[in-house]
Formats: sequence, structure tokens, C-alpha cells
Amino acid sequence: MVMAVILLIALALVLCCYCAINRQKINAIYLKPLLKKTRQLTNNTANDNADVNGNANANDCYHATPIQGRQRRTIWDIPGPQRIPFLGTKWIFLVFFRRYKMTKLHEVYADLNRQYGDIVLEVMPSNVPIVHLYNRDDLERVLKYPSKYPFRPPTEIIVMYRQSRPDRYASLGIVNEQGPTWQKLRSSLTSSITSPRILQNFLPALNAVCDDFIELLRARRDPQSQAVHNFEELANLMGLEAVCTLMLGRRMGFLAPNTKQPHKISQLAAAVKQLFISQRDSYYGLGLWKYFPTKTYRDFARAEDLIYDIISEIIDNELEQHKNTAACEDEDAAGLRSVFLNILELKDLDIRDKKSAIIDFIAAGIETLANTLLFVLSSVTSEPQAKLRILDEFCEYRHTNILQDALTNATYTKACIQESYRLRPTAFCLARILEEDMELSGYSLNAGTVVLCQNMIACHKDRNFHEAKQFSPERWIDASGNFTVNVDSASIVVPFGVGRRTCPGKRFVEMEVVLLLAKLVLAFDVDFVEPLQTEFEFLLAPKTPLSLVLRDRTF
Repeated sequence: MVMAVILLIALALVLCCYCAINRQKINAIYLKPLLKKTRQLTNNTANDNADVNGNANANDCYHATPIQGRQRRTIWDIPGPQRIPFLGTKWIFLVFFRRYKMTKLHEVYADLNRQYGDIVLEVMPSNVPIVHLYNRDDLERVLKYPSKYPFRPPTEIIVMYRQSRPDRYASLGIVNEQGPTWQKLRSSLTSSITSPRILQNFLPALNAVCDDFIELLRARRDPQSQAVHNFEELANLMGLEAVCTLMLGRRMGFLAPNTKQPHKISQLAAAVKQLFISQRDSYYGLGLWKYFPTKTYRDFARAEDLIYDIISEIIDNELEQHKNTAACEDEDAAGLRSVFLNILELKDLDIRDKKSAIIDFIAAGIETLANTLLFVLSSVTSEPQAKLRILDEFCEYRHTNILQDALTNATYTKACIQESYRLRPTAFCLARILEEDMELSGYSLNAGTVVLCQNMIACHKDRNFHEAKQFSPERWIDASGNFTVNVDSASIVVPFGVGRRTCPGKRFVEMEVVLLLAKLVLAFDVDFVEPLQTEFEFLLAPKTPLSLVLRDRTF
């Protein structure tokens, strides 16, 4: 009996799926002829009820008078993949359809744009609609909306996990909080890492990080082929060292070429990668993790625990060391420790918020910095002249630290980085929740609607940028030869977000990427063994492993 019921349910689900997928065919075969006959009957009846002048009879209560004018198009009129009960549009990712891969989600959204146009509807299994925007005017209108507290959809799996751990988290964190709580966290926790003055204090230390990274690459390079295999692992170490230098105020020694790294450090890099992958699977999957602990949720919780434990141990050790050396600390060291101490000494925040913020900053910076560097290197190495022009801008700094003036005057280098942001930003789309009713691409969307702004795909369109798919740094250099972002469509190049929700690490990453690019070009003639390919891991990431050829540069 039980098996019979299960079989009937399975047959019903298969029939529902078939009807949803083949709705147009069913309409053509069965419904359209029926509707045609119904219209004929309706017309005949209406004619019978009309007066001699052809006007509708006032006593006819059964036939509505046609409404003239344009009909209001709502969110459910937006084109997109067929919706299936209990699956929404997520069926396109199911294994047995073999149509799309979640690891190539950026390519999926580009394909949906080609199929359905500049506005596309995606529906979650919970029947929540998500609207994808590709038109530049729509993107600018949403992202430039003047809001005191810009709303972005929280990452639900983080919300659920952190609410289950009140011993570690007093809030959902800067990324996932909303409204006044978000504003308080943002203004309190990020002032130090967004200060140009404080970042300039770190410039000598970050020069040293870059120099040690160069030496580590030389030590790990194959002497025959001059190739560095698994380059991304060393880049992640560099990202960890650079972010810890900023946040904790001292060098950690992760880049020492002749020292075997502690097992915990390699675990940390793997956990950060798993964290992003689990967020991707939780957001774009069927969402079963909300109801019972699936593998996605278990992997996420394990990664969060590991990241918290390892970085927390580093923080506690640093705090203890600071207490022991504070009395004899010189002025330079005190300046470097200001970010770390400024956060810990905040009086109006729970200690859990302070500690989790430092952990979040460090975890977010590791892969983000490394991936950004790899995307920029891939773009620059595809153009031999680009490497030579960057070399010209920094040639005089072969044996000295690169100072702030050099960074400011590095016109072509900054143009290369900006062009790389346009082509392959790590955050390739931005999520927002509409705060008021809007009409976008001719469709009326209500306040509270979730929209995904597909900035990277819009940046690849020739109508927004001339020869949009070509790497052309010159587009960011004005007639006077200065770097500029005041060009057409520049407003949709937003690799760090936009407005009040801009990534607080933006200035740090931009400064460090210029330094790294300059130091690498000064030290090596860099080439990729294979062209870089991208994958989606909640953020855009290089497909690994990667091998780069680093030939010593001679002058």
C-alpha cells in the first residue's frame, strides 16, 4: 500500500514537471482550440445582446467591457525559464537535465540574458521571485538609489548559523545586518581600514610583504621550466600575510621561504574556499539545508568553526603579546597596531562583534586579494606592451620601496587594474532589495523585490563599452594622459560594490594590488602556462590549479 502511494506521488510529480516544461506545446494542442471556440461563443452571445446600433446592452451583466490602453506588466510577466512547482526555476541546475553547471553560474546568467533579454525572472523553490537586471539604465537606477540604509539580501545560511551560536556572535555581522544595526557596525568597525592616512602608514610594511612574496616565488619555482605550480596557494599565503599585517599590526611570517607552514594555515585557506562554495550551494541550490542539516550546511558550519578557531587563536596570541610589549613599543609599531587596537578598544560594541569583525575581515581578504591579483595578471600578461608600460612607470623603484607618489602617478598601471575590474570582477553581480516601487525595463516591481544587478555582463556589451570584450586600458586614460573613471558607463564598473555598501577593504586591496603588480613585473617576465579560466564560488574565482612561468627580468 505504501509503495503504491509513493508511486502515485512520483507519477504526479513527473506529470507536473512534464506539463510545466511542455506548457507551450500543451497550450497549442489542447487549450488554444478550446479558447478559440469559447471566444466564438462569447462573440455570438455578445452580438445577440447588442442593440441595433451595435452598442453593448446595458442589461448584459455577463460580459465585461474591454479595457482600453496599455496593461500594467508585473513581476510575473517578466520572461525567464519555466517555473515548476516546488522547484521554481532551479530545475535547470538538476543533474539529469545536464543543461547548466552551478560552477559556471556567471555563464548561465549570460545565457539567460541572450535568451530572454535585459530583464529575466528567476524563481526560488519557495516561490520567491528574483529579478535579474542587465540594462545599464536599470542598473544605475537601482544602485544609485539614495538610501540611508541600503538593503541587500542577507546570506541565509550565515544568518541561520550565527543565530545558532550566540556564544560567538552578537549580531549577523556587517555584510548581513540591515538598517540602524548595520549602520552602527559599519561606522564603528571600518573607520580604521578605510582611512587613507592609516593605510599610508602601512605602505612600508606592505612593500616588505610584496618583497617576501617575490622571494617565496623564486624559492618555489621549478629550476628547469621556471614555472611555479599551484601559484594560487602561494597567492593565498600572501593574502593572509598582507591582511594580518593590516589588521593585527605585525608580520606573521607566512611567507618565509625555508619554513614549513603550520598545518592550520593550509587548513585555513581550504576552509575559506569551502566557505564560499557552501554559500553558493546554499543560495543557488534547493534550500533543503533550512529543514535538516544537509552536507551543504555541515560543510559550511565546519568551515566557519575552523576559520573562527584558527584566526581567534592568532588574535588572542597577538593581544597577549601586545600586553607584554606595550610599554616598550616604539611610535612606528604603535601606528601599525592602530587598526587592531582601535577595534578592540571600541566601547559601544559587544566584544563578540569586535572579534568576529576582525575574523571576517581577515577571512574575506585572503582569497579576494589573491583572486583579484590573478585576474589582473591574466589580463596584463595577455598584452606584452602592457607589461612594458607598467615596467616603465616603476623602473626607478627596482631597489627601493614604492612610495605613495609612485602609486598616485601610476596612470597606466591603475588603468590596467580598472580594465581588469571591468572584465572580471570578483563580485560580478550585486544584490539589492528595492525600497520603493519601481518600473524597470517596462515592468512594475514592488518595494521589497529582490534584484540582482548583473554588472559584469553589462560591462561586456558593446553598447556600453567600445569593443567591450577586449582588454583596453587606454579607455581609462583621458586626453591629458591622466587616469580617469569619468567615462561613459563607468558607473556600472563596481567590483567593490557601490555607495554605503561599498566593501570596506576597497582602498587596501587597490593599494596592495598596485604594489604586487609593480613588484612582480619588476622582478619577472610573467606568463600563464594555460589561459586562466573562471569558476563561480559565490564570488568569481580562477579555476585551479594554476601554473605561472616566472623568468627573472634583466635590465
